[in-house]
Amino acid sequence: MTLGRTVRSAGRLLLLGPAILCALRPALGDSSPRRPSDLAPQLIVGAEVEVRGKFRPDGSFLADRIEVDPKGDRGEELRGTIESVDPQAQRLKVLGFTVQVWPDTRLSRESEQPVSFEDLAPGLRVKVEGRRFPGGAFRAKKIRIRQNLYPEQKIVGPVEAIAPSGVGLAILRVLDLPVVVNVMTDLVAENGPRRPAISVGLTSGDEDDLLITERNQIGDHLAVLGELRIRDENLSNPDLDTSVVDGQDVPALFGTVGFLTEFDSFLAYAEALGEHDHYFPKDTSSVDNESGSARGGQAYIRLADFPAPGLSLVVGRQKFYETRRWYYDNRNLDAVRLFGEHGRVAFQVSLSRDLFDETRNQRDQDATNRIAEVRWDLRRDLALQAFYLNRDDRTELRNSPEILGLRVLGDPGTHLEFWADLAHEAGTRGRLDSTTGEIIVRDVRAHALDVGLTYRPRIVLDPSFTASFALGSGDDQLTLPSGQQPHGADGTFRQSGLQRNRGSLNGVVSFHYYGEVLDPELTNLRIQTLGAGLRPGRPLSLDLLFHRYRQDVPSRRLENTELDAKPSGLDPHLGSEWDLVVGYEPRKEFELRLTGGYFQPGKAFPADATPSTIATVQARFRF
Repeated sequence: MTLGRTVRSAGRLLLLGPAILCALRPALGDSSPRRPSDLAPQLIVGAEVEVRGKFRPDGSFLADRIEVDPKGDRGEELRGTIESVDPQAQRLKVLGFTVQVWPDTRLSRESEQPVSFEDLAPGLRVKVEGRRFPGGAFRAKKIRIRQNLYPEQKIVGPVEAIAPSGVGLAILRVLDLPVVVNVMTDLVAENGPRRPAISVGLTSGDEDDLLITERNQIGDHLAVLGELRIRDENLSNPDLDTSVVDGQDVPALFGTVGFLTEFDSFLAYAEALGEHDHYFPKDTSSVDNESGSARGGQAYIRLADFPAPGLSLVVGRQKFYETRRWYYDNRNLDAVRLFGEHGRVAFQVSLSRDLFDETRNQRDQDATNRIAEVRWDLRRDLALQAFYLNRDDRTELRNSPEILGLRVLGDPGTHLEFWADLAHEAGTRGRLDSTTGEIIVRDVRAHALDVGLTYRPRIVLDPSFTASFALGSGDDQLTLPSGQQPHGADGTFRQSGLQRNRGSLNGVVSFHYYGEVLDPELTNLRIQTLGAGLRPGRPLSLDLLFHRYRQDVPSRRLENTELDAKPSGLDPHLGSEWDLVVGYEPRKEFELRLTGGYFQPGKAFPADATPSTIATVQARFRF
């Protein structure tokens, strides 16, 4: 309860934000900053960086990932393919640099076999360590022939200069090369995990974020962003009864246009959304339906380094996102929100509500949300997060969960990744008794966990293997005889209602990691998952997953699933599911996603229950 009171107090303080912003706005001015305000603070002139990326036609180097060396003793380095060899002058061309090989240059191979200059041939991938001459040529101290899985282009050296290049873009100069940093550039710094090197907006790193490039900028302070998604989803036999032909095929079209402006520490963003769905029910007695809407989406203002350096205040309709989408992933919350970061610790607190979007469910309309999150990067391969969510429902049902969660994320070495989510739910929950018409409100005491491990052997085709287990507790009083009222605390765990339960493992695209067909809320469930994936190239991934479902307590209820059938409540074995996910993303501007699921009902359903399937194809264009 102490944490809850703390978050409530923070929420009251944040309500002063709009008035303060209005008072400060005239002082913001239109002058361009000397240094991009959204560039990570670790990227400063003189910092030793390792930049992985690729050359563009204009000769600049587009950074995919930047790693900061806090010791600053890496020197200068090139990693790339030998473009040409001059045996007479003992020179190579690597990443456009002339590399001079000297008699004392150490030559080696990753397999530790002896190497001579004659072994250096065009097309070989090499790592070159050394120093540049004043004229730009590279004096090699060491050259190592590499046998890594992916060809890569990488430069290492100090940041020589920094300049803004428009909204969401910056130019670093490394090895006298212009290095382009944008919102898709990852940063690894100070032994911390991967983060955006430059962040515009609130949710950088989410695959659903719009893309900022030089092409959609208008001047230095305005960007126009867009996205188009075309999707078709086919769901068959959701009632698990083949005697009735049911299900639906839903082709859909989604579009988003956003406008973003930034002046030094002030940023504003607004977007418009449009969508159109056409439902083709497979039950011939039903009538075809279609729906469409055009509405406003996110619309917020952000003031960086306010009310103190390292803090940012955001007011308006905004997206709430966290990496596993287990606690929340929602873009329709009207909020006052404070972000902060100091060293390896980052946090946010917010007070929010869905005030204007009547298309959302009633649970969101009635709830006032208080959310707090703290992340502590213990080291590069280990992070600890804590979450607090309180959804205050003032209606008679008093569906007001308080969820306190702890997450551990790890990436030890090059072969393993793991996660662990632990959550405790308190608060109150009400239900309407169908017999008496009375609303029964009970205290909640429930728990949940989700743990998993992914292994990547780093061999040809880059396979990965995943095993995970998830549990959302049930209540043993769910099975009380008809007419008998439950007593004591409700032990059924419910997720926040803001979650999406999506992740990508080692793949290109995300998917429903609890199953594409069942896609349940983690309530009164035990889910075992085994998965195998292939990543034959950076743009392409294939994942095959198997899920086994069991209720924690046998019940006739399943929360938020795609199925229309109800279990008997006599047997906990719900069934199993196979999912196949194919992702293809040759460029950040285009993504193709194919998913399929096959659910086999278990003993919890009637003996004649038959499988249900789903197939989805989606193409996404960002511009």
